[in-house]
Amino acid sequence: MTLAGVSQSSRFGTVLLRRLAGWNVSHEVIRQACYRQSDLASARREASTPEASTPEAGPFREADGLPEFQTDATTVNTLDGWRDMKIGVFAKRKAGEPATAAQWDKRRLPAPEKRFAFAAIEEIVVFSPRWRAWAERLGLLSGKLSVLGDGADWIWDHAALRFDDWVGMLDIFHAGEWLAKAAKAGCGEGTAEAARWLREARLTLLEDGYAGVCEYAWRSVEWVPDRAGLEGAMPGVLNYLCGHRERLNYALRLRRGLPIGSGMIEGACKQMIGRRMKQTGARWNVRNANRMALLCAIAYSDNLQHYFTAA
Repeated sequence: MTLAGVSQSSRFGTVLLRRLAGWNVSHEVIRQACYRQSDLASARREASTPEASTPEAGPFREADGLPEFQTDATTVNTLDGWRDMKIGVFAKRKAGEPATAAQWDKRRLPAPEKRFAFAAIEEIVVFSPRWRAWAERLGLLSGKLSVLGDGADWIWDHAALRFDDWVGMLDIFHAGEWLAKAAKAGCGEGTAEAARWLREARLTLLEDGYAGVCEYAWRSVEWVPDRAGLEGAMPGVLNYLCGHRERLNYALRLRRGLPIGSGMIEGACKQMIGRRMKQTGARWNVRNANRMALLCAIAYSDNLQHYFTAA
C-alpha cells in the first residue's frame, strides 16, 4: 500500500492495488497508511545509535564508488501557498572511462551504485545541518566529496559550512544556459551562427574554464553578425562564470570519469517530488507534505525494502 501510495497519488494507488493485487482499498485508507508508515520510517531513519542504526546507512557504506552530493529546491503547493521543498541526494558512483571535452555529451557515465535522498519544506538554516549529519552516518566525512549544483549561492555557502573536504562543480547545463544568452545576443535566435558560437564557446569552457571563455568571446566578436549585441551580453555572462571560476574544472573531471552535471538532483525534483506531490489541484498540509516526501525519498533511493524487511 505504501509503494502504491507514493507512485503518483492515493487515488491512482487504488487502481494499482485493484489491478495488481485484487484489493479494493479506498484512497483515504492508502493515504493514512502512508502517513503511519512514514512516521515509523522517520523514527528508524533518524535513529543513529549503535543499537538502532539507520537501515540505509550500512548498505550505503558498503557500496563502491566515489561520493557526491547534489541539492536543489522545488516548489510544493501547501495550504499556506507555494513553498520551497529542499532536496538533498548523496550518492556513490564508480568513475567512468576518461573522456575529452569533445566527448562530454556522448560518454557513458556509470549510474550511482547507491543513493540516499532526503527532503523537507524547511528553511535552509534548518535543512543544511542535516547534510553533515547524514554525511557522517553514511561514512562520507573521511574523503573528498563532490558537490554539484546549479550555481545558487546557498548551495556553496552551506556546503562550506557543513563539509570539511569538498569540491564544488557548476552544472555544465546551467553554465551552457548563460552561454546560450550570449549566442542569441550576438547571432540571433535559432541561427546557424548562434549554434556554432554556443558549440565552440561550450567546448572552450570545458577545455579551459573561465579563462578560455574570456579568450573565445574576444576572438568571436570578429565574425558574429551583431558585435554590439555580443559585447553587451558578455559582461553579464563572464561575471556569472567568474563567480564560479573555481567550480569550472570540467576537463580534469572528464579525464577522471567524474560527473559534471547535476542531473541526479534535477531528476529528484521532477520524479521523486514533482510526480507525486504536484498533482493537479493538490494542496498539502506542511506536516503531511514532509511525511510523504520522506517516503518518496526512500522509494527514490530504492531503500523501501530496508524498512519493510529489517527486523
